[in-house]
Amino acid sequence: MISVTLSQLATILRADVSGDETSFDAVTTDTRKITPGCLFVALKGERFDAHDFAEQAKAAGAGALLVSRKLDIDLPQAV
Repeated sequence: MISVTLSQLATILRADVSGDETSFDAVTTDTRKITPGCLFVALKGERFDAHDFAEQAKAAGAGALLVSRKLDIDLPQAV
């Protein structure tokens, strides 16, 4: 698998990074499918907001978050 740093992703997405630099080789939008160190993408839909599951993602082992707003959580984030 290809490993990508959060800064590399942020450059591509023109996002801001907060927290320590980290790399990941897996991405998921489902907290039930998190693997250690993966990037959790917090999607927001009509009936849910995955930003509400950021703590659950951290507890499951996510190494970083891709979010639409800065969250008060101790994980690196691309916003």
